[in-house]
Order: sequence, then C-alpha cells, then structure tokens
Amino acid sequence: MENTEEKLQALAEIRDHFKAITDQMELEQEQYWNSLTPEQQLNAFCAIMRRVYKGELEEKRSYRGVLYGVFGWGPEAYMPAQMAGYLSIHNAIMPDTYDGDLLRAFCKQQNIEDAENKINNWFSHY
Repeated sequence: MENTEEKLQALAEIRDHFKAITDQMELEQEQYWNSLTPEQQLNAFCAIMRRVYKGELEEKRSYRGVLYGVFGWGPEAYMPAQMAGYLSIHNAIMPDTYDGDLLRAFCKQQNIEDAENKINNWFSHY
C-alpha cells in the first residue's frame, strides 16, 4: 500500500509542477497581449485567423499540420497551443465525415475488409 501512496504522491507533485508551468506560461502570454495596442491586437488576431482558416478549412490539415506546416513552428508549439485551447477548436472544426474519409483511405491502403462497417462502429461509440 505504501508503494501506491508514494506513486500517488509523485503524480500529485508532477501535476502541481505542470500546473505551475502552464499558469506561468499563460501569465506571460496575457502580459504580452496586454502590452499590445488595440490595433496591434487586432492585427495579430487577423493574421492568426487567416492562418487558422487556411490550415483548417482550405487545406484541412491535422492539428500538427496547422502548427508545423501553416505557422511554421515545431514540436515546441504543441503543448502551448493545446493549453490555449487550439486543439479543442481544431477538433470542433474537424467534422466526423472528414475523419471518416481519412479512415476510409487508410483502410483502403491497408486492404482492410468490411472497412465501412468498422468505421461506422467506431463512430457509434463516440
């Protein structure tokens, strides 16, 4: 039992450390935003939205595809963008039909039999 309690304590410490890091990151981001003039904020917002529009709606890229291919960042952008809510926005934009198209293409490439049934079963669980 003590081993389990030690593991739970270690997980709690990791959680608290992660929370402190993300809280500090958000504070710095908000301070930066607040240092901009309203005109600069609007310009930044419009530039970002153009890129989101391009990656999500025109090119139908994955979450990483938008961050890496459209914005030009690397893996360092994954967590900060996720913590800012972008992964939730991406998932809300990405319709199940598009996910189904990706699955169908994968199944075809892998010669998976009865793919349509398997895909429908997958989506019925969510």
